[in-house]
Amino acid sequence: MSIPGARLMERGRLRRLPGKLVRGLHSVNAFLLPPDRYRGSLQLWLSALEEVYFVGKNFVDGTIHLSEKVLYEDAYHQRRLAEYGGQRRLIVFVPGYMQGPSSLYRLERYLGIELFDAFTYRWGDFPYSQDIHISARQLEAVLRQLHEATGVEEIFLVGHSQGGIIIRTMVQSGLGADLPIKKCLFLSSPHQGTWAGLVAIPHKGLRKAVNYLPYVRKARGESGLQLLPGSDFLRDLNARPLPEQIKFYSVHYNLDPMIWPPENAVLPYPEAQNFFINKVGHAQPLYCSRATEIAIRVFYGTAADRRAAPREAPVRPPSRPRPKLKQKQKQKQKRKGLRRHGRRAGGKGSARNDPAPG
Repeated sequence: MSIPGARLMERGRLRRLPGKLVRGLHSVNAFLLPPDRYRGSLQLWLSALEEVYFVGKNFVDGTIHLSEKVLYEDAYHQRRLAEYGGQRRLIVFVPGYMQGPSSLYRLERYLGIELFDAFTYRWGDFPYSQDIHISARQLEAVLRQLHEATGVEEIFLVGHSQGGIIIRTMVQSGLGADLPIKKCLFLSSPHQGTWAGLVAIPHKGLRKAVNYLPYVRKARGESGLQLLPGSDFLRDLNARPLPEQIKFYSVHYNLDPMIWPPENAVLPYPEAQNFFINKVGHAQPLYCSRATEIAIRVFYGTAADRRAAPREAPVRPPSRPRPKLKQKQKQKQKRKGLRRHGRRAGGKGSARNDPAPG
């Protein structure tokens, strides 16, 4: 039994389709969506499926972290410091609202490879919904402990979502000004606020009930309300200048379901560098290879930057001092005397071994 489509191809009927119809179809497609925008548009909408997957992974990571804290003693700080290997850079990751530090593990793994000479630390030992000013002071205390224990030359800070606002609050308030903080990177942080902060209204009542449970750290304030657009907190934060000795970078996405409008994730300072990624997502930067590439470039530079950097002259081993002329002459005379003495001894020995005349 033959396939109808195959019979059509055999008879060449498809090849006899009117050329005007095909060209007209192409013209309509080009009008609705130009070819130079087709690939980017398709990637944008397909990235929504990626975001759903990444949100699921983020939930799994947070659940694992919470279960570890409940079931076992949380000794991450001591355990992590015991693994310090003398690196000269320190990278500290700060998670966001309703997020555990385990979700930053993949980004930490790439930024902390041995090639970059960086020691990584995921900080999440704080109630995520507490007042952001309190979290900023706690972050400064942790950074001081880490710097005293390691003595690193440079500190880089990475904040996702609300974590970026905590970092900004610390550095723009003058906290930790004497620490060697060099660069700050923000991933999907609501620098100009987000209406998703309205979730803090029901969350505040839930948090009051949870505070009565044992082994739960009490939270003061509600950070979600501080992140609403136009809040007193954000107006005061964005009115403060950025520290000149620190470089600031921010990554934002085309559509961010947790930051609306999405352009509120742009860091509103001309000296800061903003990176745009044409994808849908808020959890995307935790798993997205594009965000990881940006982080590596801003922290460690490109290959061209490394080639342009001045190189230190190779250290050569010290050469042995040459003997003086008089010492050389003495050594030659000594060698001549030894050779002369050897010839004399050889001549006497050969005379005793000659046969007697017959």
